[in-house]
Amino acid sequence: MTFIIVLFIKLLIAIAEYQSISGKLDRLSYSAAGIIRERGRLYPHDPELNQQQVDQLRDLVQRALLNSGVPADNLRMRVETLHFNPIEPPGSRQQQIDEHKSLSFSTGDCSPVQPLRGLVALSPLSQSERWVPLYQVTICLPPPQRYRDLISVSPLPTLKSSAITIGR
Repeated sequence: MTFIIVLFIKLLIAIAEYQSISGKLDRLSYSAAGIIRERGRLYPHDPELNQQQVDQLRDLVQRALLNSGVPADNLRMRVETLHFNPIEPPGSRQQQIDEHKSLSFSTGDCSPVQPLRGLVALSPLSQSERWVPLYQVTICLPPPQRYRDLISVSPLPTLKSSAITIGR
């Protein structure tokens, strides 16, 4: 009987840890998406997103996770951007993706639940008659060790969080 109670308590602790880390990833992906949206203030002379900026953002997210007590050595991240061509003919409501500006950067194998290209309908039309760019940040982390020790499903799904934001 005691064994069952101890096992049950360990399972509850593992699930609570899993949910806690999942919540932290949600907050961090939302914050990282905001940083990507506002990166013009951080990089005023470099308007295009590049791999170096994504690596710096990953380092920032990793430090934030480490400060909260979560081991982040296997952290992976993907940043997607979706830009649109100017509306032609004027008055048209058709969205045409700008293939040269729409980019995807990653630090390791991390793919969102739904790619940003499948979410073009989220882009609003601005008052200046242009489609507003979209950004998606996805953060992936393996499940906590305690969770892996207790759950015998193989392979365990990766903890994953995505946040989408519109550009300026």
